[in-house]
Amino acid sequence: MDFNSLGAGQPFYILQKSEKPTLQVGTVKSKSDPKSPYQVGQPAIFNGLSAMNGQNLVVDIVVNVNGSDIPFNNLPFNAEYTSYNNGTTFVSSTREATLHAVDGMIQSSKKALEQVDYHKTVLVEGEKMLETLNPRYKEEKDRDRSIRSLEERQENTDRKLDDILAILQKLDSPAPKTKNP
Repeated sequence: MDFNSLGAGQPFYILQKSEKPTLQVGTVKSKSDPKSPYQVGQPAIFNGLSAMNGQNLVVDIVVNVNGSDIPFNNLPFNAEYTSYNNGTTFVSSTREATLHAVDGMIQSSKKALEQVDYHKTVLVEGEKMLETLNPRYKEEKDRDRSIRSLEERQENTDRKLDDILAILQKLDSPAPKTKNP
């Protein structure tokens, strides 16, 4: 069912593709009549076809989700789903299209996880390649490694000195007095 065929009370699916993906299922509260996506006074032409001939028409839909009304403007009237908010949100008029989108998201993540080891290797080996190809880069990396090593040795020395100072303070403090009966 396309967006134009939706009526009040019908389900509407909202998949947020943010850092933590979420799915919300709302109900259509209202839907506008199909209209041109172009402002009044501008020609409704897209690829040489008039939007009024059914090409590129849009609808505005208000969806109620958990008691809140959320507007979705300029949805393609003859589509079942579309990306929204610069691709961070997937909206759909059908459960099937939403299932497909969720499955695609899962498959994409599985593929990315399968490639983690490869990309870790690329980072390590790529650094070596850069050092081979660019002597200045190698010098900078060697300097960074040397500085890091010196910092670690200094931290180690500081910890040992703190331990020695603590022992000396214990030795230097007066012994607790004990009472003789």
